[in-house]
This record gives sequence, structure tokens and C-alpha cells, in this order.
Amino acid sequence: MITCLTTPSTSLADFIVYTPPGAKSPIVLEGRTKVHSGNLIEFTYPGYPSVAMDRDQAVVVKAPTRVEEFRKLWYEATKSNKVDGYLAAAQVALRHGRLKEFYECCSAAYKIEPDHPTVSRLVDARSKIKKPVVGFAEAETKFREITQLSNMKVARSDHYILLHDMASDGAIPSKTSRVAQRLERLETVYESFFLKFALQGTVLAAPSEPLMVLLFSEEKDYMRYATQRDPSLQSSAGFWSPGDNVGVFYDRSTTDDMRLLSQIVEEMKKAKLQARGTAASRDVAQKTNSLELLVKIMKDELDAEVVSHEATHQLAGNTGLMPRGKLGLSWAHEGLACYFETPAGAASGGVGALNPRRLQGYRRISNDPTRSRIELLVSDYLFDPKMPPASVVEAYGGAWALTHFLMETDAAKLAEYYRRCAELSAEAENGIPRSKLIDLFADVFGDIPTLESELQEYMQSHKTDLERLQEALKP
Repeated sequence: MITCLTTPSTSLADFIVYTPPGAKSPIVLEGRTKVHSGNLIEFTYPGYPSVAMDRDQAVVVKAPTRVEEFRKLWYEATKSNKVDGYLAAAQVALRHGRLKEFYECCSAAYKIEPDHPTVSRLVDARSKIKKPVVGFAEAETKFREITQLSNMKVARSDHYILLHDMASDGAIPSKTSRVAQRLERLETVYESFFLKFALQGTVLAAPSEPLMVLLFSEEKDYMRYATQRDPSLQSSAGFWSPGDNVGVFYDRSTTDDMRLLSQIVEEMKKAKLQARGTAASRDVAQKTNSLELLVKIMKDELDAEVVSHEATHQLAGNTGLMPRGKLGLSWAHEGLACYFETPAGAASGGVGALNPRRLQGYRRISNDPTRSRIELLVSDYLFDPKMPPASVVEAYGGAWALTHFLMETDAAKLAEYYRRCAELSAEAENGIPRSKLIDLFADVFGDIPTLESELQEYMQSHKTDLERLQEALKP
């Protein structure tokens, strides 16, 4: 089904709503569509070749693009030629993961007022980002001692050392390999992490040594390694170990769900070959090519979600922002990681992008009188190991929402809260009394019931891609 809405004064984008075979929920992709004769739709997703679909394969909606928010702010900034205007546009560019446009805004602001406090912080942060770390040989020796995985290959980037068992072409993998893509994604998270905090008022200390990351090609090998370290990791998709400072991941294309989809694609490829020269050839080819493309995109998005989450944990612990391995801070650690998380299934994602899964978790908690109070979140009661697993998953949504609200409205106080949490955690190795955590939060942020009302109002304006598109479909 195709639906087109047009508004003369609004820039529109093409959104595909597609539910892959066997998937529980649809994915939303933003790209370009071209309607041909009959039922044929040509869809182009940035960075991938175009594919053809029939109209009955997906819902296509023309709706206002979120990038329009950036373009509007950029236009206003060029008219006023004021630093604050360019910095506002930079915030939005970073939220949508558009680093090129972000730096264009920063460059324009620098030309106007190089000594502006925020501009100076961004210049300082940029210098830290561009400075490569040293000591890779020593880091590799230490890394291999920690993991005891002597057969793993090694790859490097400016700030990371990666041990892996992926098929690649040496220490400098090709740009299209999964290893190179993983390192590139890690470096993007690294860069975005420093830039966001600089924008919000804090220039973080850069790690002096390479950050260690372990990548398994197979889920089963990752799971064996993870559960040997900690049985509670049996349902994890990745983790960062504060004790040895290692981030651990696997190639998400090897999960059971992705294997099933890949198997379906392979079967459809065989059917496509068999259908050559028949009346069904075009139809089979279109469905095969579109599913193959979307499976590739889903793999990349799943990788992006886990890497951005766990890499944030590692960065927070290596920049001095958050205390390492202390009890009573799960909401703060997970909230920050979820804030920087690139959500799978979203049309775009950057720092502070709306996360549909986390938003759903927050809504369930906020609508539950027994769990909706902020005191239960910031005291880590909702993350207690005795809580049902499903409830803990929803607590991640609550932590995401509160972190999102505080980061966007009062990041200076949030940084102060993290600093004071580090001091507080050093006082007690066996856990921190919940009452003390609540008192600390209130001391930094003020009256909690008032903050709770402000949070609820703030989150009411946030909508998922599907909700935005449903609104666009309304007459």
C-alpha cells in the first residue's frame, strides 16, 4: 500500500514500514522511493543498492523528515549568523548521527566567535579525539593474558585494539570487512561521546591506552566465553567487564533469528534461479532482493545497537565520568548507555535519538503506580536482582527516559551527580543504602515530585517512528 501526503511548506521523506518474515514487529527505514508503472516501487536506502518491491510488500509513507529540523535550524543560523544558532543546529545534527553536518555547524560558529565557551570546549574535545593513543604492543600482550585466547587475530584503530576470530585480511582489514565496520562503529561512538559532553559543558579526559574489545564471529563461542565469566550473562548480547576493562561482542548475524532470515533468503535465491524465464520471475526476484537488502540492514542495526551501548559503558569508565564496578549505580550506568545507544529498527539514530524499545519500557513503568516513582529508579530498587527479568528490562526504559530528560535539560547537574556518585561509592564496598542514593539525587536535582512531573510532560512529546507515521496518515 502506498500513501502520499504533501505539504508545500514541508520537506518530506519516504519511509518504508516493513515486517520481515518471522519478525514480531515491523522496521521503519527512511530512504527514497520511486513509483513505476503497475505495482512496482523502487526503494533506495542510504549506502545500499536500490531494490524493487510490490506495493503489497510494505507500507510507504511520505512524512516530514527529522532532518528537516536540522535544515530549519541551519537556515535560521545562516540568517542570524549567531553562534548559538549554529550550536543549536549542531545539537540536532549529532542527534541524527550526522557528524559531517555537525562539524560544519561548529566550523561556522568558530569563525564567528572562536573564544565562545562551548566552541572552545568543542575544540578541546576535538583535539583529544584526534590524538591517537599509544602502547598497542603492550596492550595486546595484556589483552591476550586476560582472555587466554591465543588464536585470536588482532586489528587496530586510533583508539581501539580488537581481538577477533572473524574472516578478514590481516591487521589492516579491508574497509568492507565486518572487522573494519566494527572498528569504524566504535570510533564513531568514541567521537560522539566526547562531542556530546563538550556541547553540554564537560570536556572529558581521554583514555591514555587503547581500549580493548573482543569480537566473536559466532554467538555460541561468545556465549561460552561470557557464561564462563559470569552465568548471568547467558542472555546478553554484549558486555563490558569493568574489572579487566574489556568489551565483548559477537557478530549479530549469527543469532538464531538472523540465521532463520538468512536461510529464508538463501531459499528465495534458489527459487529466483528456478523462476528465470517464467511468468513469476519478476515477482520472485523483487521479493528476494528486497528481503536480502533488509536482512543486511537489520544485521547492521543490531550490531550498532549493542556496540553503541557497551562502548558507552567502557568510555564512561575510562574517562572518569562514572565510577567503575560499584554497587548501587545500575540506573545511572544503564541510563547513560541507553542514551547513547543507536536503536535498532529506527529510521536514523545518533546521540540521544528516540529509542522505541526504551520508550515502551518507560511507558509501562510510568503507568504502573507500584514502579513509577523516581525514588525507586534512582535507588536501584527497580534493578534489584530479585525483580522479575521483564521488569528489569523495562527499568532500562525508565533509566533511559530520566537520563534523556536530564541530559537535554540540565547536563551540568547530571555531570555533577555522576561525580558525586563516584565519591559516594568509594565510601562503601558492600553496597550503598538506598536512602543515601535518594538523598544524593534530591540534593543535586531538587524536589523529586516536581522533577517527576516535568519528566512525564517531557516524555509525552516523544513518539516512535511508527507513531509519527500514523499521525502523518491521518486525514
